[in-house]
Amino acid sequence: MEITRIQSVRRRLIIGAASVLITVGTLAGCSAHAEMPATSPLNASSAPAGPVINLSSLMFNPSNTTVKAGTTITWRNDEAITHTVTSGRYVGVDKTTGLRSSQKADGVFNAKLAGKGKTFNFTFTEPGTYTYYCDIHQGMNATITVVGENTSTEGDQK
Repeated sequence: MEITRIQSVRRRLIIGAASVLITVGTLAGCSAHAEMPATSPLNASSAPAGPVINLSSLMFNPSNTTVKAGTTITWRNDEAITHTVTSGRYVGVDKTTGLRSSQKADGVFNAKLAGKGKTFNFTFTEPGTYTYYCDIHQGMNATITVVGENTSTEGDQK
């Protein structure tokens, strides 16, 4: 009878200790995977030199940007889903939905931004109009206008 009582006490101690370990492990796991707040400051060496185009809410923001030749633009994915930044022509954008009917890449640039915080940089050296899109999401379409170095871009996204 004494052995049965000792086994019962031992069993309760083991179950209690296991419960404590599981709770502590769960809490530690939660804090280990916590993300940094989105407002954390960038240090000076990681700040983009030129304009930043954000990929959020299934849109490029801004969708129309004008810069001078020689400017480097950074695209930053602000969503947990994958996007692409693909240069090329798109056609048939529905005025109601914003969805395009087709696109054709031109090979100037093509980057896959697989997840939040991923970035892509491209330096525009030649004046012209560059259209681009997300190859995955038919509603993500945008334009970069590059002007000569002596042309004013005042009032436009820089």
